[in-house]
Amino acid sequence: MPGRRDRPGRTKRPSRSARHERRADAVRRSVRRAERGIEIRLPRRRDEPETVVAHLGPTNSGKTHDALRFLAEQGRGVYAGPLRMLAQEAHRRLAGELGAERVGLVTGEERVNEHAPILCCTVEMAPSAGEVLVLDEVQWADDEERGSAWTRLLLAGEYRHVLLLGALDALPLVERAFPHVDVKLFERKLPLEFVGERQLRGLTPGTVVVAFSRKAVLALAGEVNRLRPGRVAVLYGAMPLASRREEIDRFLSGAAEVCVATDVLGHGVNLPCETLLFAETTKFDGQERRDLLPWELAQIAGRAGRFGLVERGHVGVLAGIPWATAEPGLVQSALEPHVPLPGGHRGYRVVDEARIRPRLADLGIDDPRDLDAALAAWHRVATREWVHESWLAVESLQPIRARLAAVQERLAERRRRLSLTETWMLVNAPVDEEHLELLATLALALAGDPAPRPLLAFLLDTGRLRDARLEEAEEAGRTAGILRWFALQYPGVGGVTIERAAALEQAAAERVVQRLRVEVSDPTIGRCRSCGRTCAPWFPLCDRCFRRA
Repeated sequence: MPGRRDRPGRTKRPSRSARHERRADAVRRSVRRAERGIEIRLPRRRDEPETVVAHLGPTNSGKTHDALRFLAEQGRGVYAGPLRMLAQEAHRRLAGELGAERVGLVTGEERVNEHAPILCCTVEMAPSAGEVLVLDEVQWADDEERGSAWTRLLLAGEYRHVLLLGALDALPLVERAFPHVDVKLFERKLPLEFVGERQLRGLTPGTVVVAFSRKAVLALAGEVNRLRPGRVAVLYGAMPLASRREEIDRFLSGAAEVCVATDVLGHGVNLPCETLLFAETTKFDGQERRDLLPWELAQIAGRAGRFGLVERGHVGVLAGIPWATAEPGLVQSALEPHVPLPGGHRGYRVVDEARIRPRLADLGIDDPRDLDAALAAWHRVATREWVHESWLAVESLQPIRARLAAVQERLAERRRRLSLTETWMLVNAPVDEEHLELLATLALALAGDPAPRPLLAFLLDTGRLRDARLEEAEEAGRTAGILRWFALQYPGVGGVTIERAAALEQAAAERVVQRLRVEVSDPTIGRCRSCGRTCAPWFPLCDRCFRRA
């Protein structure tokens, strides 16, 4: 008897692989069509700056201090840094010196006195023109996912005076962007001294211990707290900014004698210390666990040394923790730069490229449904166009395309549409892959769909944090940052306001601090759930109890 699939009159359905190949062919055809509308245009300035000065040198060398001094003296201009926390720090410093009315703060999540003569910004939010531009961490122009924000200011920023700050590694990039740049080299105010291994019991006040995961940091903080109850500060990337600021202040004031931190220490946290010890010299980078690179170790080690308080910074490794192993030789060798740079200088790597990605006007489309094909087409055309350029490279468009896919899928499910401009704004939101669902929810709200309102109301409810666990409070802080960004772009849409989002962020930060105190004093991470002994933070049981189980 013939099977159901073989009955006369029925069309055999293509196999899954055939359907997949058909869709892939359709995508390739749409990309080829889109390529015909692509125009590769580099952003360019009309007038060259009067002065371009590069302050290049290691951490703790005074290059940022001198640049902000120049900005304050000129009285008008912009400080642009890679992180919200750096922008906030520059804002506090300048406002304290010049008065709050003369200094503003503009990031993706906040606006404070945004029409002030001096603005402190994240790089993506920096104005395209002004009197003075202080562009911090210029080596980030080579960042695969954010570098284009730096590159556009390097190529097209209409400023009278440009000050570029960064590591000496960026010297080749700086000279390619501005062949006549005036380079000023800065050296550390305090030399670094390698002190070898230090035991947990031998930690002195003013010590920072560095590990490379949240769990490792919490476990180490619990161990330190056994010896110094209530005198330990904690820093890691998942903490809301207000929580980080409170922990930093505790350490700087002496209320906390030891700080345990992740590599957030080398990315925007200005936390000078007397001694810095690595508890680990490997990290998981999203794909594999690997040794830290010399420039990564050097960037973190550079935080050692409180100028005016000690004669030199001390760097070493923490010993005596069975699960935390650091290679002393790796740290010691990273304290001296070894990579040749132009002019006979030495650094840790060569940064000689800047990344760039398209603006919406470069894509030549009118319909948001064509956006993904246009992005793929632009990437192909730009890669061909710049293959012979010596210092331009194409930024990864995968994060944008992932956000676009999440937004368009949800809109299609609910049969809603957004304009091209609205879609472009959303896919450029500061949202990582873990929060694509929230971005898609916000897209629905923007499209006028009432379905997201109950979820957004729940997310904005600070009462839900009253009994929240530490991880829940951290996640609420990350959610608050996204909602703050959305409220600034689309005030009140979906019931999301900047006031409610800011209140959520504050409540999350307070709850994180509360739960941190409990976790450090009575650890659940790094302690065996059966016997209570110390164990590796990524396992619930120690080896002895695991063998018994």
